Amino acid sequence: MIVANTHRTIGGLIAIKGATVSQRMIDSLTRSRVLNSSDNVEIARDFDQGERKKKRVPDMAVGIALMALGIIGSMSVYRSASATVSVVGVVRDLDRGRVIEASDLQAIRISPESAQFFVDTSNAGSLLGKSLTVSVNGGSPLSESMVSSASPLGLDEALTSAAVPMGNIPANLAVNDKVRLVLTPDVTITNASPPLLFDEVVTISAIEQSDEMNSAVVVTFRGPLRLSLAIAGAGNVRISLVSE
Repeated sequence: MIVANTHRTIGGLIAIKGATVSQRMIDSLTRSRVLNSSDNVEIARDFDQGERKKKRVPDMAVGIALMALGIIGSMSVYRSASATVSVVGVVRDLDRGRVIEASDLQAIRISPESAQFFVDTSNAGSLLGKSLTVSVNGGSPLSESMVSSASPLGLDEALTSAAVPMGNIPANLAVNDKVRLVLTPDVTITNASPPLLFDEVVTISAIEQSDEMNSAVVVTFRGPLRLSLAIAGAGNVRISLVSE
């Protein structure tokens, strides 16, 4: 009996030990699986973070490139705005016929492309004493075509225009040329006076081609007041160019 009980006790201990060892093995395997799964999770997280970093790098590069382009564009605009040239302009509104004085002028800055059409500030003195041929607004640049070297009209002077046939005009006639006028009578007027040579030399003030008259040119003369009456009574005007 004692031996049998002893065997049973030993068998129970062995069974208990076997169960304990089996439990330990199960626990060990479980821990290994948990660790492996944890490692897999960490590896997956690291992989995701790497992917995000890879995605962030191109995004950052694009952002930096856009910032650089913006800076370059701003610099180009600034350089374009600063690349200007000084030309002569007027301080205030000036009427046609005004004789230009130093107090009427100022330096204004415009683009180099436009500056070629206007008077440079280094030549501002050439405008003094000249008269405006057009009215200009304050702040506007001045060109040579907007001024004339002719002095203002005197009390006994006038500008008189006439439609002159092309055949009655000397070749290469230009503004400021000195001319003599031959006034022929109007053939429709009875007892018209014979052709008349006007007794004074007059100046060509302007020459314009009329769209309505293909065979005539509108010429403006600067001369004494009586020239207006002489031209008004004439049927035709012939121009003779004379030396100064």
